[in-house]
Amino acid sequence: MIISLREKKAKKISFNPDTTIIKGTNQVGKSSLIKSIYYTLGATPGLMHPNWIKSEPISLLKFEVDNEKYQVLRFDKKRFIVIDNNENVLYFKFKEFSEYLNTLLDFQLILNNRSGEPETPPPAYLFLPFYIDQDKSWSKNWDSFSNLSQFSNWKKPLINYHTGIKGNAYYITKSQLDQTKQELDETSKEIDALNKILKNLNNKLTEVHLSITVDDFNDEITQLLSECESLKIEQNKTKQKLVELYNQKISIESKTTIVERSIKETKKDYKYALEKLDDDIDCPTCGAHYENNFAERFSIAEDQDSLEELYDELRLDLIKVKDNIEESNNMFSDMKADYEKIQEVLNKKQSNVKLMDVIENEGKKRVKEIFEQEQASIFLQIGKAQKKRAELEEKLKMIDKKGKIRKDNIMSMYRTNFSSNLKKLNINTEKFSQSSLKQMDTVIKETGSALPRGLLAYYFTLFNIMNKYSTSTFCPIIIDSPNQQEQDKENLDAILTFIQENKPKDSQLILGLVDDFENTFKLNKKDSLLRKKDYKEVYEEIKPLIDSSVFGEGQISLF
Repeated sequence: MIISLREKKAKKISFNPDTTIIKGTNQVGKSSLIKSIYYTLGATPGLMHPNWIKSEPISLLKFEVDNEKYQVLRFDKKRFIVIDNNENVLYFKFKEFSEYLNTLLDFQLILNNRSGEPETPPPAYLFLPFYIDQDKSWSKNWDSFSNLSQFSNWKKPLINYHTGIKGNAYYITKSQLDQTKQELDETSKEIDALNKILKNLNNKLTEVHLSITVDDFNDEITQLLSECESLKIEQNKTKQKLVELYNQKISIESKTTIVERSIKETKKDYKYALEKLDDDIDCPTCGAHYENNFAERFSIAEDQDSLEELYDELRLDLIKVKDNIEESNNMFSDMKADYEKIQEVLNKKQSNVKLMDVIENEGKKRVKEIFEQEQASIFLQIGKAQKKRAELEEKLKMIDKKGKIRKDNIMSMYRTNFSSNLKKLNINTEKFSQSSLKQMDTVIKETGSALPRGLLAYYFTLFNIMNKYSTSTFCPIIIDSPNQQEQDKENLDAILTFIQENKPKDSQLILGLVDDFENTFKLNKKDSLLRKKDYKEVYEEIKPLIDSSVFGEGQISLF
């Protein structure tokens, strides 16, 4: 199902489990429909029509893997929703979706990325051999999807993987081996750093071998703990008292400042009333008449006296608080005597050995013990990792040994089937490049109308090898517009007959054609795959998933 909310158009299509032929003239959307299958699964084709991208299509693909049903909705470039066989709704960003799909389809190829780090490539590398694209695949093999250059030198290992020369067992073992080697490197670096620290400790921490232990100082230790507890209690009391005193001091100083400012303002008012104002005064705001007599001036003077009395009281309170602060600080100084008592206990001797020496010596011994225990633990890890590495290396050798016989069988099948397919497609094998028959990572060097037929022979040779030997999921074969380079009637008949007769057993085929053959459905409206009449039905099914989106060996079959 494909829907464009922008254009209010949609399309719903069912695929036959064996063969679906999509028929229509040019510019009706055959390629856009086919490309949308892969786009929904996170594999973006190499070329997509700008008008199609502009319509912002949302696509929902329903498919089966070994008879278990799944649905994938691709909302935009980054967001995917999966409904699995148990009807769990799962939300993914692109990377997490790739990992999920790779697991579901048992795609375990490991390639080194541009940074040299091993990783499983995204779904485009899984679907690449199954998709013959109209725009690129008829002129060059292994080039149907975009961004394939994110890995360097990927083609040969990809061909070896898909054809079964090196399957999942090889790459799983190799991945485990690479991980074990990485762990060994990291652990070796860790043990080197630890040895360096331990060496420095041995040089700096001179251990004194004492015959007297901490147990011989039991009485002194008991006294020491008692003194420490008393000191802690007194310190906490004094600290609390100092906090309260300093808060009082701040409060009094703040009040004193306010009163002092008020006294100054009152003095200014009295002086102004006495010297500057007339005996009769009119209010500049309301025009009321007032007398500047003795009684008014006396009231100002009386306010000033009250403020000065308050000011004196605050100054006395401040002096008292400062005295209390000084007294508490002196108490902190007196606690020095308690500290000296503790020091005296530490300096007590038995057989010319101080308790402090015993404690320091015990500490040094403990530090060394901790580092030596860590060292032993890491050496144990290294031993296990080295054993695991040896086992994995041996396992990989056995896989390679068995793989050599397997590879010989696969290459023999490749040469035989490729030659046979070329003949079926009317290509003279004597004139065909013999190097292409000797290696699978080849470039087909035919020209003109022979090039698409040579590529088709190559693709179907790989399809049948993969169907027999691949350890990953066998996906639907999708072929877009095989009539390339103006094939004559004889060669076009040979192409269509070849596709029909050589489709691997139990595989699903989706074929895009311009020509008039039997079909599952027909596209006949130019420039528009999506239709307004399909919008309501598709919208009602996809809408709940669209709403929720705002905030992973077998056979796969589309339905």
